[in-house]
Amino acid sequence: MRKSWLVAAILVALAAIALAALAARLTDDDGSSATAWADSVCASLDEWRASIVALTDVSGGLDKASLERKLAAAGDATSQLVSELRDLEAPDLESGDRLERQLEDTAESLRQQVETLETAAEKALAEATTATDLFQSLATLAPQFQALLTSATDAVEALRDADVAADTRAELQRAFADAPACRALRGES
Repeated sequence: MRKSWLVAAILVALAAIALAALAARLTDDDGSSATAWADSVCASLDEWRASIVALTDVSGGLDKASLERKLAAAGDATSQLVSELRDLEAPDLESGDRLERQLEDTAESLRQQVETLETAAEKALAEATTATDLFQSLATLAPQFQALLTSATDAVEALRDADVAADTRAELQRAFADAPACRALRGES
């Protein structure tokens, strides 16, 4: 009888150890899943922001044709960003669906901001009769342009601090803090 109790106790202990190891592994996988997701979000936003910043390069001069090319490039970069963000599957977290919707809302907001800026730049382009007129009109768009660039980091902060359960929020904050592309987006090495 003692022997069967001992065997049963050993089996129960082994099962408990196996379950604990499995639970720890699943927890680690969710964390790495969230970190991989955060890294993908930040990498897409950082690449997009770099494309938008490239618009300010006027080393080759700025004329109507080059401005039109830059506006088209901004539109293309934004379309690619929206597509990438929409294609990302939310991490395997309790509030994954909510995060996915928030990410789609973020992508749509960025698309609308770029569209508004493009419309204003195209209007400046159409109304400018001289290069000086064009530069003056474009200079008035600087605050909108800066707000657009800030939107990338604001998007990350909004996702990091999403309105989700406290344990999920903590995991998101850790994921965005640990993701290499998010550190790069924040300007950290």
